[in-house]
Amino acid sequence: VRLCRYYEFATGYMIFQNVLKKEVGNVLHTVPSAVSDDPTLPRSQNAHCAKCGHNEAVFFQSDTSDVRNDTLALIFVCCNCDYKWVA
Repeated sequence: VRLCRYYEFATGYMIFQNVLKKEVGNVLHTVPSAVSDDPTLPRSQNAHCAKCGHNEAVFFQSDTSDVRNDTLALIFVCCNCDYKWVA
């Protein structure tokens, strides 16, 4: 038996939406450009550099060092022009 007679009309069926946002853009300035010469890092032949169009890049996982969240991101560094991006 429900004692409260309060009700609201809903515009949709979603009760909760968890929005994940990338907060790793500020980490890119800490990545040295020489990391593209590191032979121990994995390389991708399918990456596409937005700056020069080259398709080879080294990549690695980096945490954001943010206490509020535990996100990991893949950071790519172009082997041709050392441009850095997050995927």
